[in-house]
Amino acid sequence: MKEAASRMAISDQSDLKRNFFGGLWHGAFLALGNALTQPQTVLAGFISDLTGSTVWVGGLTTVLTVAQALPQIIAPRYIEPRTRKMPYLLAAIYLRVFSWGLLAWLIYTIGSKNPQMLAWTLVLVLAVFYAGGGFGGIPYTDIIGKVIPPLKRGTFFASRAALGGLLALAGAYPVGYILKHVSYPNDYALLFAMAAISLGVASVGFLIIHEPPRPDGGANLPTWREYWGHAKAVAVHLSDLVAVYILIGFGMMAMPFYVVFARKVLEAPTVVVAWFTALQILGGLLSNLLWARLVDRYGSKFMIQVLSVIAATAPLLAVLIGSMGWRWLYPSVFLAGASLSGQNVGFNSALLEISPPEERPTYAGISAIMSLPLAFLPLLTGWLLKSNRYSLVFLGTTVFILIGTLWTLRLSGLERR
Repeated sequence: MKEAASRMAISDQSDLKRNFFGGLWHGAFLALGNALTQPQTVLAGFISDLTGSTVWVGGLTTVLTVAQALPQIIAPRYIEPRTRKMPYLLAAIYLRVFSWGLLAWLIYTIGSKNPQMLAWTLVLVLAVFYAGGGFGGIPYTDIIGKVIPPLKRGTFFASRAALGGLLALAGAYPVGYILKHVSYPNDYALLFAMAAISLGVASVGFLIIHEPPRPDGGANLPTWREYWGHAKAVAVHLSDLVAVYILIGFGMMAMPFYVVFARKVLEAPTVVVAWFTALQILGGLLSNLLWARLVDRYGSKFMIQVLSVIAATAPLLAVLIGSMGWRWLYPSVFLAGASLSGQNVGFNSALLEISPPEERPTYAGISAIMSLPLAFLPLLTGWLLKSNRYSLVFLGTTVFILIGTLWTLRLSGLERR
């Protein structure tokens, strides 16, 4: 009996190491792909060069966020009862690989002859890419919740972000080199093709992971009436966490416009896109040790409170010293990167803590849908910035984040015991 228990413990440890490694592999190469196509820097710079409009920059962010959220309205109903979720996650990953590859080819084919057509092509293909990401987020949350134990999740998410940050930081160099030495728009086509390859390599991580089946062997597909009734109850349970996420998310609203502010108002050179990308990644990389320790030792609630203070500081610094020159935006971009990493670690950990194991897909989907108001903030920001009111926008984001800090006092069940 003792020998059997010992063998089971060894097997469990072996599976944990394998799953931990697979998750880190995926996160690392996903981060590299994201560094080559950063929405807040690379994509913002591309759409700004393509259209010359802040409304287009904000509008693209809005479209992509909506596209990511829409599949999560109905996907949990079909995915949650399934015994295994891995096939759905892999399908979503390969859809994203195809999307980046297609976009790279279309940019190379269309070239700079028809910028308006290229802009709409970018929106359409990226909408498919982000819809795949939204669909993939449902099985991802459930799989990670099953294969990573609760007391290891802070370490996992932070280690994943740290390793990914190293590769992403390395990826900032080719971004700068390609933007400087390859003619427009082929420079962006090359970056997107490289991102497609990186995402394909990232998928190997989930081929490594051993996903245990759902303990109860699966469940029957609920009726729509049952599903919506349960979804309403989940929404009530998540309301305070999502409110905090939205309020702190105002800080993310400002992120795509640091590079636009630097380029359009402070007359920074094109290579500033690469510098800002590197600084954003470095901020996330160096902050991960802090986020891991705070989550594992003190719980998600305290970590989110620390995050909110740092997130509020980034746009405030942009107001206070940003107008002195584009290099003075470096601290804001660095802290914004730390905040983005902290948002991923803190809220992913909190969502797994608050979700019953068998209901994680529904919780992941409903939280994404409830966070949808964030999608319209960049569009509003882009409209406000038509009159170059950058200081007003940056100051406003600081105020909303501080309100989110106060709202964290309402969170319960997220303290480490």
